[in-house]
Amino acid sequence: MKPHFLQSREWEAFQKAEGFEIFREKGENYEFMAILKPTSLGNYLFLPYGPTLKDKKALKSSISAIKKLAAAKNCIFARIEPTIPFSAAEMKKIGAKKSHHIDPEHTWILDLPKTDAEIYEIIGKNKARAHKNRAQKGISVRTSKNPAEMEIFFKFYEEVAKKDNFQTNERNYLKNQLKYDFATLYIAEFTDENDKKIPIAATIMYTGKDACYYAYAGADYEFRKKEGGAILLTQMLMDARAAGKKFFDFWGITTSENPKDPWYGFTKFKKSFGGRQIDYAGTYDIPINRKKYTLYSLLRPINKLKRKITRH
Repeated sequence: MKPHFLQSREWEAFQKAEGFEIFREKGENYEFMAILKPTSLGNYLFLPYGPTLKDKKALKSSISAIKKLAAAKNCIFARIEPTIPFSAAEMKKIGAKKSHHIDPEHTWILDLPKTDAEIYEIIGKNKARAHKNRAQKGISVRTSKNPAEMEIFFKFYEEVAKKDNFQTNERNYLKNQLKYDFATLYIAEFTDENDKKIPIAATIMYTGKDACYYAYAGADYEFRKKEGGAILLTQMLMDARAAGKKFFDFWGITTSENPKDPWYGFTKFKKSFGGRQIDYAGTYDIPINRKKYTLYSLLRPINKLKRKITRH
């Protein structure tokens, strides 16, 4: 069993610092880390990319343990995201109800080779050329652990969110991640004719035990021809390889072929670096208090709309 980064001790420490109560359990064929989350009606347990299962047979016993813990903590429901893909029928058998996804149901992974030359070969001539010639184009890449520099990232991230119509994470939530070893801010800059460095792309990379993760990203559309985003991502791949990681997780894609899908553009961008698709089960709820869960389900769309209006 190999837990996802969101089930790691590092992520647990960050969640505890954010004020959440955490629970861990381990059985013969499963393990999980659960976060106690509040709602206006009561609490629920959230298992980001969990439980971790040895195989499909372990689902039943893990759900029994999760239900027991959720009931003991007087939770309305437990929200799970198994990293083994299950069919809708299989999830229905355990009483799980499909929920709006929290973490992506599909991701894109690149198995990292042994050399930078092999990375260049995988990503293709155009991206390899852009990275090799970055200095000649006035592009440089640097990393930062300074939360104040997150303002550079937020400018791009929030512009992309507005353009593609998706909800951003709270600023302090992302800023606080830089206090931990797992999170690093990457910044691509262009040096103009006056020797002024202009940020043109930024991303947050997570570092786990076996992998690095392309967690959040944004770029300045006006400088798109400088290929800052591609240069930045290529450097991240090389840094992950140099750190001895086995693979790079691009963290979330859509399987839709509709160009109007908000994830269509960045999915195409991620896939252009080579790799393979990984499928998870998706996000499901296990009702514990059925009356409250029914009410929660009715109120959730209204509360989501309120949060969206408040953020704008």
